[in-house]
Amino acid sequence: MASFKCDIVTPAEKLLTTEAEMVVVPGVEGEMGFLAGHAPLVSALADGEIRLTPAGGGAVQRFEVKGGYVQVTGDKVIILSDSAQPVAA
Repeated sequence: MASFKCDIVTPAEKLLTTEAEMVVVPGVEGEMGFLAGHAPLVSALADGEIRLTPAGGGAVQRFEVKGGYVQVTGDKVIILSDSAQPVAA
């Protein structure tokens, strides 16, 4: 499966920069999932959980977010959130 770059950024820090195969975010109207080559999009986020499937396999990474925005281009997903932190497995 093709991969793309994913960044999770808060006002305090750049929490994550990684290659991902799929990212699922909590949109204000429901969950949205992104794969490589997704159409460009900017959307508001609700409070909830981001699920990121890393490139090359491995365990799904989870992050708790408090609002914010997601921007998608063909080769990158940027998540800008007021607050984000990893969820313990």
